[in-house]
Amino acid sequence: MPEKTAIRWTDSSWNPTTGCSKVSPGCARCFAETLSLRFGRSKLPWTPENAAANVVLHPERLGLPARWKEPRRIFTDSMSDLHHELIPVDYLDRVYDVMATVDRHQFQVLTKRPERMAGYVLDWLTRRGLGAVPSNVWLGTSIENDRWTGRADHLRRIPVDVRFLSVEPMLGPVPSLDLDGIGWVICGGESGPGYR
Repeated sequence: MPEKTAIRWTDSSWNPTTGCSKVSPGCARCFAETLSLRFGRSKLPWTPENAAANVVLHPERLGLPARWKEPRRIFTDSMSDLHHELIPVDYLDRVYDVMATVDRHQFQVLTKRPERMAGYVLDWLTRRGLGAVPSNVWLGTSIENDRWTGRADHLRRIPVDVRFLSVEPMLGPVPSLDLDGIGWVICGGESGPGYR
């Protein structure tokens, strides 16, 4: 588990799950899939048909943030999508409870499944008796072109201090993107061989 990361907008990554399956054009050249296949962590491409083999829970990693003494900004699930449909609610509870408890860190959760994120988080808040997401947890969604700008609407349903967007890889203009209620936007193109 990396103590540091080369990702400019975060300090470290924490992967309580790994693996995913592709849901939209921004997934076509997924860096996490490329790394996972290269290093043998996944054996099959990250297609929906292979999701059951690729999405893996790592409960042994749940205690890692508590061991990091210095406060840091942590990208949660850089090698997966925490809100993948195969990740069970009871496991999501364990991850969110860690983030809420270890409040010296800022946790950044980014998903391409914000409708599941919104439904889950609203339910978690109710079950925990909370009115809003703890302020050290930031919630975000990825938007790669104008077709997917509606993902931000799901994010706005969640009472959270920091909502963020990752508009990368930016595969086209996003004239319909409404930034109301969004606190932070990361933008970037696609890189690597055959970039679009």
